[in-house]
Amino acid sequence: MRSCVFALTTCLPLLVPARVSTEEIPSAVVPEALGVNIHFTDPKPGEMEMLKGAGFRVIRMDFAWSRTEREKGVYDFSAYDRLMAALEKHGMRALFILDYGNPHYDGGLAPHSEEGRQAFARWAAAAVERFQGRGVLWEMYNEPNIRFWKPEPNVEDYVKLARKVGKAIRRVAPNELYIGPATSRIDLEFLEACFQGGLLEDWDAVSVHPYRQNAPETVVPEYAELRELIERYAPEDKPIPILSGEWGYSSAWHGMDEEKQGKMLPREWLINLACGIPVSIWYDWHDDGRDPEEPEHHFGTVLFPYHEGREPVYTPKPAYLAAKTLARQLDGFRFNKRLDTGSADEYLLLFTRDDEVRLAAWTTAAEPRTATVPASPGSFRLTGHTGEELPKTSAGGNGLAMTLADAPKYLVPEEPNDLLRLAAAWEQVPGTMAMRAQQDATISLSIRNPLGRTIRVSARQGQPIQLEPGASAKLAISIDLQRTGEPVDLVFPCNIEGIGRLTQRTCVTVTNPLRLVLGPIGGKALPVRMENASGEPFQGKLRLTDVRGIQPVQAEVPLRFAEGEKQTDVAFPLAVSPEKFRAGFHVEDIQGRPVLEVPPREIALVDDFRRYSAETLDTALRIVPDGDRKIGSEQSIGLADAPAGLPGPVLRVLKIGYRMEEGWKFLRLVPQSEAVKRIDGRPRAMGLWVYGDGSGNSPRIRFVDATGQTHQPSADPITWCGWRYIEFPLDGSRSGHWGGADDGKVHWPIRFDTLFLLDGLRKATSGEIYLASPVLLW
Repeated sequence: MRSCVFALTTCLPLLVPARVSTEEIPSAVVPEALGVNIHFTDPKPGEMEMLKGAGFRVIRMDFAWSRTEREKGVYDFSAYDRLMAALEKHGMRALFILDYGNPHYDGGLAPHSEEGRQAFARWAAAAVERFQGRGVLWEMYNEPNIRFWKPEPNVEDYVKLARKVGKAIRRVAPNELYIGPATSRIDLEFLEACFQGGLLEDWDAVSVHPYRQNAPETVVPEYAELRELIERYAPEDKPIPILSGEWGYSSAWHGMDEEKQGKMLPREWLINLACGIPVSIWYDWHDDGRDPEEPEHHFGTVLFPYHEGREPVYTPKPAYLAAKTLARQLDGFRFNKRLDTGSADEYLLLFTRDDEVRLAAWTTAAEPRTATVPASPGSFRLTGHTGEELPKTSAGGNGLAMTLADAPKYLVPEEPNDLLRLAAAWEQVPGTMAMRAQQDATISLSIRNPLGRTIRVSARQGQPIQLEPGASAKLAISIDLQRTGEPVDLVFPCNIEGIGRLTQRTCVTVTNPLRLVLGPIGGKALPVRMENASGEPFQGKLRLTDVRGIQPVQAEVPLRFAEGEKQTDVAFPLAVSPEKFRAGFHVEDIQGRPVLEVPPREIALVDDFRRYSAETLDTALRIVPDGDRKIGSEQSIGLADAPAGLPGPVLRVLKIGYRMEEGWKFLRLVPQSEAVKRIDGRPRAMGLWVYGDGSGNSPRIRFVDATGQTHQPSADPITWCGWRYIEFPLDGSRSGHWGGADDGKVHWPIRFDTLFLLDGLRKATSGEIYLASPVLLW
């Protein structure tokens, strides 16, 4: 959306392919949108009945090349004939993954030779032709951006294979649905390379696996970024939806258990529906083993043991009950819009089926709280997330007061509710939007009067508009966006005289952000890196605000970006070199108009590696191997000159060399000094400059709270080469935890256990990285 004035009609992409097709992407209606991953072709007695009973309608399964072409050029699809018959008998459709290597070609590695690509494409075309017309979604490979593409991920080879497969499929079955690339996480770099390679010409949808160990709701801005990327590369007039092709939570993860997993499933599905995701595949159907320490064994909705002759044949976990409850409570309903209750961490989703309305409500806050649901007077039935009936409740003249917790509750009005009927008839604001920051932007939203009497409506302080029964009008709502790099929550109000007030909330990604990153602290200068992702030209000023603890010689510096320039480094000269200070930043354009305000932050240096020598480093910091003692590793630390690319003066930095064999292995940088372990106050994050080696290894830290509970927050995998600034939250988010109170809450005070942790993610890995200027941020 690149115009500053526009009217919205819907937040969902049209789900009709540009070509004429006998097949369609599943509709974003419950339960047709919901599915699960399985690992069998021959279900056990009673298994399909349990799958259907939970509301699963899309079944994802590997369609393995090596299993179906055991003899060169000879295909045996009989196992999948049996699976398709079982699915169709129970009203389910298949999502088959065309995946992995074959020992007859390229040594069993991912196809990378012309012979291997041609063989894979012939096999894929034969499979699609065999099952055409039966509603199958054909997915191109599984997580090719990580270790499933052997020996190492190679996006160029993947694109070549996917294009060849697409052409082969279209020749034999032009109307079948072809999707990809099923990336692990929403890997924008890999995805953009696929789009640049032309794969959006072939694909009918883009599938991703949005795994995370934090709240499902954090996916919202990532979907917005991906949707913007798709729009940039998609062929004209070809809408391409996003599918959540695999995503789950292991009940064996640190900080997770079966109860919490059961809360994550409905929140994941509900937030996907709110973001216009027409397919949501939960991973996994049943637990894959019994090892309590192995996370891969505990993604299931039911336990591992099969009980022949018993009803049910698997023991349901809370996740199964949550899936079943969501499917029943919202059966036949479609997401209509998110209504606002006054707080960004409260979720109130409105669903509609013809003239009926239902609600799902929860909060991401750590503690339950009372919220007011906008509703006309009347009674409501309440159901908990695993199906328990809750006491009925009633709305009064000021709405419905109810307690929100971290598990969804479903609300059903017992009689038509005027305010909720009006909410359903109000044009939907997209759950996510991408907009350019610009002065005087306006959004127009239509509202229709479904009531049998005249009403008067207005937006903010605007003049009321009178609406006769059945009539519609547009409410113009002005918005003001700064050029921030963080997602922005916007609210859109609608007042209905004598009935109540409605508000919608959306998450906006600014398409022309300016991002400020503080450079490493050191010397008599405060270095700042300004990033200009859009490459728009800009001319203005950068100014320090609310300064304490530093003495700037100059508090304002010019800021300029030429057309296409995306990064520039500036510095504020200082009278003295600081170790702890407070500062904010203000950016304005050449006309003096504010474009970005960075609130003041307190910043304290954790450690300055320049204070050590080769002889004293070992007494201050040590690198130690951890994980499985039987897995080999080599590791070293030393001091080095900073590789080029850091903003500000050249520093002495810490260099880490490593080699880890395949298996559970990671390295920890452990402070030996109490001064470095100590954390004063309640900082919100630790920041660090990391010179990456593109390894894909995961960076983490560890801290221990007052109860002895260990918290291990993570940052994004090191997929980059060169310097990048990263942050680790210290508030318990994005964090595993164990020991002590073992409740996931941070009990202050805290102290560092591990200043930096490098997790090899169970793969053989080696390389070198550099660390600079760890800081605490308040």
